[in-house]
Amino acid sequence: MVKYTRWLRSYVGHQRIMQVRACAFVRDESGNILFCRRADVMLWDLPGGTIGLEEVPARGMAREVQEETGLLVEAEHLIGVYGGPDYHWTYPNGDQAQIVTIFFVARMLGGILHPSGHENVNVAFFPPDRLPPLLSRTRRMLQDALAGRVAAMFER
Repeated sequence: MVKYTRWLRSYVGHQRIMQVRACAFVRDESGNILFCRRADVMLWDLPGGTIGLEEVPARGMAREVQEETGLLVEAEHLIGVYGGPDYHWTYPNGDQAQIVTIFFVARMLGGILHPSGHENVNVAFFPPDRLPPLLSRTRRMLQDALAGRVAAMFER
């Protein structure tokens, strides 16, 4: 199987590319929120990652959450779709991306909590009133998740 981003980077180098990311809002039985501490910037983010070609976003989200945290989850509903200037990202190696994020509420099905090692240095649940240092884009998404709206959010 060809790794799409690696293949694309072989043609465009570090130039900005569009990436589609799917991530999850996961709460434990006490209402605490799941976060991953990223190894590249040492800030906390919601679990998730880039989905592959032909991958269904909800399944890609579940795969990424399991890879990053060890937990098995399932999408319950869509919180929102996010993009724009706040979602421009430069990786430590210089690769640039314009990220479009699909954000789901997800329910835990099982698994054992542990970090992936190469992408994250820690994974943990935090109470909503004592959040760790977050990526700026994560704060906006978290506001929508905590608002508990029935309809998905999007920017106009």
